[in-house]
Amino acid sequence: MAIVVVALFAVLTWLRRSGRSDEEGGAGPIDFAVNLALAVFLVVVAYAVVLCRDAISASDADVRAESESLVELYWAVAPLPQSAEVRDLVRAYTTQTVELDWPRMREASLDARTGVTLDSLRTAMLKLPATDSELRAEALARAAEVSHARTVRADNATSGLESVFMVSMVVSGLLVIALPWALRRRPTLPSVIADVVRVATVVTGIVVIHLISQPYGIEGAVDPGPLKEAQVRYDEIDRLLPNAGAA
Repeated sequence: MAIVVVALFAVLTWLRRSGRSDEEGGAGPIDFAVNLALAVFLVVVAYAVVLCRDAISASDADVRAESESLVELYWAVAPLPQSAEVRDLVRAYTTQTVELDWPRMREASLDARTGVTLDSLRTAMLKLPATDSELRAEALARAAEVSHARTVRADNATSGLESVFMVSMVVSGLLVIALPWALRRRPTLPSVIADVVRVATVVTGIVVIHLISQPYGIEGAVDPGPLKEAQVRYDEIDRLLPNAGAA
């Protein structure tokens, strides 16, 4: 932002010293081209906002689905004998997802330690005694859902707006800013105000789209709240099944 302000000041200073008077009163093909470029810029920004909003909503729904799978997994393993280790690993995985994965997803990656915990969880489940084949099968299916949910979350963390949108915004934005200066008109107070508004509009639009172009790129866009709610549900399940998992 500071660079933009300095550049704007430099251009206005140069036009003030070397620019000529506006003899056309601001009319002409250049003004039409500026208005057209601005219209293109605003259309691209609006469409990009819709796409980014949909991506954030989809990522939020995926987190809720992952939370539900974890809770259902905890329900499924709770009655099985010797399931204490599995339940501890479910809790650990949920905690690590919130505390370790979430900060890393802003950098388009996941924490490797959470993946190790998930592998340990699935390994521990395979060691459970097959006293209730239906519950064991359901638990294994839920564990597969959790693993799939992690893969989806990793994909969401690395996804982003297609580059064509950013290129279109930058090109049309530069035209909106630079075309009026091509006439080398000496700046007046109204023209300076117009320049500032144009630059602010373009810079704000590009910055906002850049921030929300990745679902996890801005803090709070996708809330880990459902996973925190799952941690509360685990305690509720343990209270409802006080002797669960006994050998």
